[in-house]
Amino acid sequence: MSRRKLRPADYHVAWIAPVSDLELLPSRLMLDEEHEAPDYDIAYDDNIYNCGTLAGHNVVIATCPPGMTGNVNAGRVTGSMFKTFTNLRMAVLVGIGGGIPRAHESDDPTENVHLGDVVVGWPGDGGPACIYYDFGRWHPGGQLEALGTIDKPDRILLNALAKVVSDHEMDQSTFQDHQQRLLQSKHRRKFMHPGLDRDQLFRADHQHSGHYNDRCVGCNTAELVDRPARSEEEANTFIFHRGRIATGNAVVQDGIRRDQIRDQCSGALCVEMEAAGVDAGRPCLVIRGISDYADSHKSDAWRSFAAGNAAVFARELLSKIPLSKITALDTTKFVVPYPSNPNFVGRLDILRLLKDKLGHGQPTHGTSYQRVSLFGLGGVGKTQIALAYVYWLRQTNPAISILWVHASNADRFHQSYMSIAEEYQIPGHVDPKNDLLLVVKNWLETKDSELWLMVLDNADDMQLFFWRTIITTARNLSAYLPENKQLGVRLAKGQRPVEVTQMDDNESVQLLRTKLDDTGTASTDLSLLASRLEYLPLALAQAASFMQETCITVLAYLQLLGDSDKNMVHFLSKEFETDGRDSPAPRAVAQTWILSFQQIKQQHGLASELLSFTSLLDRQEIPAEFLSSYNKREESEEPLDNTDIALTEALGVLKAFSFVVENNNRSYDMHRLVQLVTRKWLISCGTVSQFGKEALLVVSHLYPYGTYETRTTCAAYLSHANSVLRLSDHPDTLTIMANLASTYRDQGRWEEAEKLFVQVMETRKTKLGEDHPSTLTSMANLASTYRNQGRWDEAEKLEVQVMDISKTKLGVDHPDTLTSMANLASTYRNQGRWDEAEKLEVQVMDISKTKLGADHPSALTSMGNLALIYRNQGRWDEAEKLFVQVMETRKTKLGEDHPDTLTSMGNLALTFWNQGRWEEAEKFEVQVMETRKATLGVDHPSTLTSMNNLAYTLHGMGRVEEAINLMQTCIRIRQDKLGADHPDTRSSISTLENWT
Repeated sequence: MSRRKLRPADYHVAWIAPVSDLELLPSRLMLDEEHEAPDYDIAYDDNIYNCGTLAGHNVVIATCPPGMTGNVNAGRVTGSMFKTFTNLRMAVLVGIGGGIPRAHESDDPTENVHLGDVVVGWPGDGGPACIYYDFGRWHPGGQLEALGTIDKPDRILLNALAKVVSDHEMDQSTFQDHQQRLLQSKHRRKFMHPGLDRDQLFRADHQHSGHYNDRCVGCNTAELVDRPARSEEEANTFIFHRGRIATGNAVVQDGIRRDQIRDQCSGALCVEMEAAGVDAGRPCLVIRGISDYADSHKSDAWRSFAAGNAAVFARELLSKIPLSKITALDTTKFVVPYPSNPNFVGRLDILRLLKDKLGHGQPTHGTSYQRVSLFGLGGVGKTQIALAYVYWLRQTNPAISILWVHASNADRFHQSYMSIAEEYQIPGHVDPKNDLLLVVKNWLETKDSELWLMVLDNADDMQLFFWRTIITTARNLSAYLPENKQLGVRLAKGQRPVEVTQMDDNESVQLLRTKLDDTGTASTDLSLLASRLEYLPLALAQAASFMQETCITVLAYLQLLGDSDKNMVHFLSKEFETDGRDSPAPRAVAQTWILSFQQIKQQHGLASELLSFTSLLDRQEIPAEFLSSYNKREESEEPLDNTDIALTEALGVLKAFSFVVENNNRSYDMHRLVQLVTRKWLISCGTVSQFGKEALLVVSHLYPYGTYETRTTCAAYLSHANSVLRLSDHPDTLTIMANLASTYRDQGRWEEAEKLFVQVMETRKTKLGEDHPSTLTSMANLASTYRNQGRWDEAEKLEVQVMDISKTKLGVDHPDTLTSMANLASTYRNQGRWDEAEKLEVQVMDISKTKLGADHPSALTSMGNLALIYRNQGRWDEAEKLFVQVMETRKTKLGEDHPDTLTSMGNLALTFWNQGRWEEAEKFEVQVMETRKATLGVDHPSTLTSMNNLAYTLHGMGRVEEAINLMQTCIRIRQDKLGADHPDTRSSISTLENWT
């Protein structure tokens, strides 16, 4: 029996079992049903997953590669896991750990930690669930201040934990039922209780004597800890403890060190190696079966039993969570392009204010919605504060959808709304006749019963939102919001905006220590550096990256700042003042960045080039394809693999300096001040023209002509195309403008498309002359835009002009002239002017036959177009005659399997279908469909067209059941390959609905 195969988005529970050869088996035995792993991109996720259903929940199990455990490897596993499985709502980390005896043993043996027990990482005392014992600050007197902690798990899991505890107290738990899954498997011997005599706790300072796994036969039993023994009945009872867990990067096999960890981690009951590696910002409940006492007497005797008990507890826990809890979360979305920032520090007052103003994510009374606006200097940390808030909100209330909208320009705004529309699959969002922004706005305004929070990032251009300017939408953007400081007031509906100022001294010092991972540098030195950098978070982070990259001290960096070229820094600082930035902070940023620019140029040539190149694009969501294309444009004798390595290393340098930030979707962002300083630096170096030309060439090479299939790529590249258009009058500029216009046309943005097409046409008229072939192409494109809008007279006027000039300059028999005549014939055909359309098509056909030959592809195309006119007029015999001639010629010249031949056969079959000649139509349609399946594949759009047409014929012949089955197959494949909203998919669905 084949296993079910779901989508990554269908899984809601992450189960991490780090030790693959020990913890994976009991984890899989807990599943009620195993699924075939879903499809995902192994180029960016090298994990191998086990998926299935457990108590009704769809669970994905991930494990570390054999022999590669620990926090670092766990981080690699979960980092990829949470990107692939985007709808994971909760996570459990399940496996073994070292038990830590309580400082004061209880008289009740079930209260003490024994081998085989389970420790759940939740003490419930208001402190952290887990503590990273390797990371902290030692104070006089031997006191450790723990700096690395893991916050509380997901609230749903904590509520389920409370239910487990209560059921266990009432003797209503089902642990033994779950244990039977282990004991009834063929591996049952692994999961049997090893025996009370194997559970020995020695004093912390007593070292093991003998070999590993020799059952401590050489150890002194007088050194055993005197504590109440468990009975056989208690040994057969499932026992678990709620408590704090310590996590680190090394295996602990020393009793004295174990007890030190317990004391410094507020009474931890377990020590392990993976909890700190779980992806930052993901609430995770840690469940550990105790396999040893983290001392030198460690052995393998209890490992399988402990791993099995941890899995049993995890199943009991998940079984307490009603399916409705997960189902209620299915409609929530987390459309945030950035990962959580593990180095975020301070800003507690602002975060507390946000929580108060927004009601901690709770629903408001009445119909009003809370709005809060943050304003402040670029680089002061507004985005990071918002990011910290949304990740906090996601953890505390996962039922709230969070939507992140880039608002720096109209194109980025449009792209963000497109992402929201695609995430929710909002009806009508792909229809070019609809205003996408208005579709999303109206849809959000109907979601009163659901909670959502929208973040407008970089909304600092008031003209973009409130004034009518030359932007990529006919309306100002405030009209599309559901419902400079001035902008914040207006967006926040008159509420006083929250100003984000520079960090204070304590926050700045804390940020530098966190970034540098440094506890030894004097606070006075860090405070001095923070002061020199104006307490600006972006500058502090960049300075720390520079010091780590160059391995210099804080004092050495301060000396470099003092020895830098003050005149250059002052010159670059003026850029910010004339750009409306009167704060002194940008000058400090410029000082920091110019030092780094020079360092990178000297040591990493490609990194310097990429920095220069990307500064001339739009600063947000710079596609990785642009960087790769630039890198490959450079002449190199290096193999391709080495080129890719060089690119990766260069990007690593830029990321280390915080000049670019990598997003979750393999794109990169550049801060606005970094962009401005870099551009000014290029001007001072005299290289802005060089890199401007490269940016134009890369974008013009990669930006596709706008079609339905390329709409996503066009939207992603749109803002970059607009950016490079302002760089120069390079000939490629007009090419980009023409492709941009095609994108706008396919999005139904006729005015913007028309404007660009007109600009391209007029520029080419001026530079090349009205009769230049490129000018004529521009005129034809503009005519096409008119034709798409049904503006037949304007289209006809241009097409007549193009045709007449082409006839005069090129001659009536030139291929371009014939194309212009065919375009005009198409306009006549759309107007129902059949005689005029026929006259032109006949002329095109006759000339093509004469000049090129009756069997030339262009001549055959014109014959096919003429046949279409005949068919539209109901002149079946004439249409059939031409279609047969085209088909037979193409068979001879191109072969029966050629796509053009198959198109001819399909057209002839449709002509038979129009006449009710079902058998003849079926014969050709079957041949076309089967040939396309063999040559193109069953899911190719052309194959699906053949399938759709054959279903029509079968239905016309009265073979209704066959027709319905074939149309259902066509619909299913079209939905998978083209999407549910593709016009072809909708047409097939409509047909099937009419049949049934």
